[in-house]
Order: sequence, then structure tokens, then C-alpha cells
Amino acid sequence: MTPDASGDKVSLLDTIEDESAPDPQASLDTSEVKDRLSEAIQDLPERETLVVALYYFENLTLREIGEVLGVTESRVSQLHSKAVLRLRSRLKSSG
Repeated sequence: MTPDASGDKVSLLDTIEDESAPDPQASLDTSEVKDRLSEAIQDLPERETLVVALYYFENLTLREIGEVLGVTESRVSQLHSKAVLRLRSRLKSSG
């Protein structure tokens, strides 16, 4: 063991990187992207927010979402596409 700058003894094991530990910077970046995405989803029009929530968080199919909203699967696909385009645009402009 060797002393560090504060005089405490440091073992070689204390200085070896744990490669299985999550990368703090990557974790922070992921957290920031999730926060920005969450805000962007909340800013979507109500129907688009609902389509995104049902599709990505409830794992409903476009057909099932259409039944919930009382519209065709094609209309749900249009709403989904608009939502994704808005989200991409919002994330590009804030990133």
C-alpha cells in the first residue's frame, strides 16, 4: 500500500478500473436524453401523446390503438408518424 495525497493508504485494488461498472458520463447522457424526450412527448398534441404512450409504453398495435381512439389503423399510423417527426425535430433543435 502507498499513501495518497491526503496521507491515507491506497491499495492497488482501489485504483483498478471496474470495467463492468456503468460509465458515469454515459449514464448522465442517457438520463438527459430521457428527460428531453419526456418533455418533448408532453408537448405533443393530446392525440399524438396518446398514440406514443399506447404504442411504446403499453405495447398496443396500431390496430388496437385505432380501436381505442375510434379511428382507422391508417389514421393511427399518420398520427404516429407526425409524432415521431415532431419528436425528432424537437430533440435535434434542443440537442
